[in-house]
Amino acid sequence: MKNYLLTPFRPVRSFERVLSNKNYFAISFLYISIPIAGYTAMYIFLTIANGAPSVFTPWLNIPKDQYYSISRFLLAPSMILCWLAATSVMQIIGRLNNGAGKFEQMLSVTALGISISMLAGLLHDLPMSALSALGVIDAREHEIAMNSPTIYRTLLWVSYSIYLIAFLVLFPAAVKTVHKLTWIKSIFAGITGFIIFQVIFFVFNR
Repeated sequence: MKNYLLTPFRPVRSFERVLSNKNYFAISFLYISIPIAGYTAMYIFLTIANGAPSVFTPWLNIPKDQYYSISRFLLAPSMILCWLAATSVMQIIGRLNNGAGKFEQMLSVTALGISISMLAGLLHDLPMSALSALGVIDAREHEIAMNSPTIYRTLLWVSYSIYLIAFLVLFPAAVKTVHKLTWIKSIFAGITGFIIFQVIFFVFNR
């Protein structure tokens, strides 16, 4: 919990604290399980609410009416794939720039960075999906409202702007902590890792 609270304000210090724990690699799976559990719950709630994408067409060849139902099972493996792919790219860039950090170290701090960053999106998505499941709001009408000039779209944009900023700060900080590179090189590696993460996440969860 201390690292969770410290990460948004002093990410490098927080990541150093993570790596100072002898069980840091095992703890990384706890960190990544938080957004996995949150987004899986979101898809369960949307399935209960009979929700469906209303504006966009999923990239995967899945009927819209079944999209959220099937996504319940795709979320966990796709999130792990995003985590592994983004970490691998940042590790490769780090080592090419004479960084000496270990892959397990990158995995651990990246997991915490992902967990914190995705909370911003979950703070919007999870309550809205829960309200849909409870029948307080209509899931399909809310989908339309989020893509129209409404307060719901504003809330969505605010949440995902924080999501974006968090990733663009925490991924470079993770590279800086593990590989001790300059900030310019760390930012390059972190942004590249984020692009890989987001592309894979969109393919499975758009």
